[in-house]
Amino acid sequence: MTVSRLVHETVGDHRAAAEQYALAATARPANTYARIVALDLVAGAEMHLKRGSIEQACVTWHRALDHMDGVRSVRTRKAVARMRGDLARFRARSLRCVADLDERGRDFLAGA
Repeated sequence: MTVSRLVHETVGDHRAAAEQYALAATARPANTYARIVALDLVAGAEMHLKRGSIEQACVTWHRALDHMDGVRSVRTRKAVARMRGDLARFRARSLRCVADLDERGRDFLAGA
């Protein structure tokens, strides 16, 4: 994690932190660093969620899961489990993006 991402997170500037994570994700070759790119995207999704943008968080988490295809690590499993936990409070709202993402996360964990 770079200092700027950490600083933005620490001071509560979740929008700027999400932007920094997105930049970090695009700065590496995705094929070579799929796990790292995925984890940067997960962190960005968490920042979107903290600022109240569930739809953008879902989009970013989907991108992270795309990069996790074929990646199996403790960190990615923990990230997906945490994502599913974060989504729990939104399930009652019947948001389609939440339901789709939760199903995808469940499938990922079942196959990992």
